[in-house]
Amino acid sequence: MTLQTYFSSFFSRLAGGALCLAAVTAQAQIVSSTPIATTSSASFINIEAPFRCSVKEVGSIDISTTIALKNNDFKLTYFDEMDPLPRFEVNGFTFESMPLDEALQNLVNEAEIEVYAEDIAYPELSGKGIFGKLSSVVKELATAGDAFAKYDADQKRLYLSHRGRFELKLPDNRVVMFAVLDALRGAGITSVTPNWKEHTILMILTHAEQQKVQELLDYILKDGNLLLADVQVYRLHPLHADANWQSVVANFGAGRIHTAQDGLVGKMLTMGHQQRFEHLRDSLLPNYDLDLISQGVAIVPNGWKMRFDIGKCAFKKQDLSSLSVLLNTRIKSAEFIETSVTIDTAKGEITTFNTIDAIDNELAIIGIPAFPVENGSFEEMLFTLKLRFIRFTKEGE
Repeated sequence: MTLQTYFSSFFSRLAGGALCLAAVTAQAQIVSSTPIATTSSASFINIEAPFRCSVKEVGSIDISTTIALKNNDFKLTYFDEMDPLPRFEVNGFTFESMPLDEALQNLVNEAEIEVYAEDIAYPELSGKGIFGKLSSVVKELATAGDAFAKYDADQKRLYLSHRGRFELKLPDNRVVMFAVLDALRGAGITSVTPNWKEHTILMILTHAEQQKVQELLDYILKDGNLLLADVQVYRLHPLHADANWQSVVANFGAGRIHTAQDGLVGKMLTMGHQQRFEHLRDSLLPNYDLDLISQGVAIVPNGWKMRFDIGKCAFKKQDLSSLSVLLNTRIKSAEFIETSVTIDTAKGEITTFNTIDAIDNELAIIGIPAFPVENGSFEEMLFTLKLRFIRFTKEGE
């Protein structure tokens, strides 16, 4: 199997068909059949795009932005609080090897409260001689069963769910919003809804995800270093049969490329800040036609993962929704950063590179088959990345 055939299979997508509606007369005769669109443009609205989908050039290693924060600028609260439970005292409640929802039902039977479980299964728990306020005992048992509990006093119902809604209050700063959003998404927390006016993020979290969010907030206040990645994605079309990257390198000048690292697919080139991508682009033009298809920024705290979703900043209407650039960066010193770069799709990663480079270097990933791959196509994708610093300081520093 050739590499082209492999990626054609890897990236294959089901073609969406048009719906046809048939208007039927009273005599059951079909009088028309009109295709209608299966999707709406409203589903592609991205209110982050005007702020995220731009690239700013920074030519030095100096800190680009400094933002003063307070400890109380970040506040994570449980958003699903309802009514307080009745003021009952629990005296010696005991149960053994019982699912959480059944155990809680036994606990609140005397208060004539019904337990409604929103999930299918809960872990089995055991308890012996439990004392305390009913509200405290319910919360402790729910937490032990990786669940959240909320009470509706009017209905006398106690609702259980493995996931709860949380509101995260952030400082009045768009950079902070992007940093937290990108770190959350990089950590696999995708059920997030930002409110850009109120500077809040509404999230639906499990207990484990709640802990991860709190760790992120603590880390931001402790470390204070962020990395911003400028990302650009191009589609390359060969202009002649002899087009190849060796000719590009010869035109560009091999001495301008610091390293050329192999990945599972493609290579990652490292260039110094004096050899900007514009010089590489000029070297490409005799061999390839370049089409900038997406660009934008992703921000993340030092040591955390970030994700740049290419489709959200795509210039043209094309299926790039499942294509992402994942970055895991760590500051090694004042000048050097360890970076792991992965080109990822919904079906798995395409390639990964790991490197330690100066902050002012530019990275170019070449030799990636165009997405989505079409049979017989020789088009490629080119990814360029540049990192820069953002630093948080606490007021008074």
